[in-house]
Amino acid sequence: MNDKAKPAPKRAKAATPAASRPAPAKKPEPSEPAAEPRQPRINEKARQRTRNKLLRAARSVMGRKGIEATAINDITEEAELSFGSFYNYFTSKEEVARAVFIEDALAMIEELDAGTAPEASIAERVGVNIRRTIHRGLTDPVWGWFLVHSMYSINDMISTMGNPLARDIQIGNNEGAFDVVDVDSTVDCIVGGMLFLLRKILEGGRPVSAVESMVQYILRGMGVAHVEVDRIIHIDLGN
Repeated sequence: MNDKAKPAPKRAKAATPAASRPAPAKKPEPSEPAAEPRQPRINEKARQRTRNKLLRAARSVMGRKGIEATAINDITEEAELSFGSFYNYFTSKEEVARAVFIEDALAMIEELDAGTAPEASIAERVGVNIRRTIHRGLTDPVWGWFLVHSMYSINDMISTMGNPLARDIQIGNNEGAFDVVDVDSTVDCIVGGMLFLLRKILEGGRPVSAVESMVQYILRGMGVAHVEVDRIIHIDLGN
């Protein structure tokens, strides 16, 4: 009897040695974002030095030639800088004139405070400071042009000269030397009047002596006695 041939048993696969097995593929690690290129650090001290050179040059040239006759290349040549460097700091001739005025005004405030005699009354301080400020506008071509022609003049005058004026009026109120109800409105009126008078004098519409007349009116309006006002408006300013 012929038996059917039995299928040969399956041979077990030989185990692959561990050393020969292919290593499992490693998952790629997330790449770190590429570092952004470093921006060159701006040397602020160097920028400030350059800006100061332009301001000094503008002050010198405008003082000699007047603002109207000054060109931007006059300023850069005086500062020994390239013409294009001007526009890294200022956009126009008026803007640099404004910067000169603000710097001068802040310096003048310190000079006025330092130059006031310790024994001077607060009324004398206010009266003399107003006189000095208007006379500076009459004699300094940068101040005169800026205060009369610039659209920024009233705001810049109030933010620079107006703040110490308000301080002194408040001191006068506290000491009983002044009788001012609204300090801020009084400062606005004084500064606006100073600019208007300066323009009229420069245009020939008022004499220079109108400066003292204006100071007399201001001090009398704040309650200062007539005799004291008369003394203040005749103090020699040493100009």
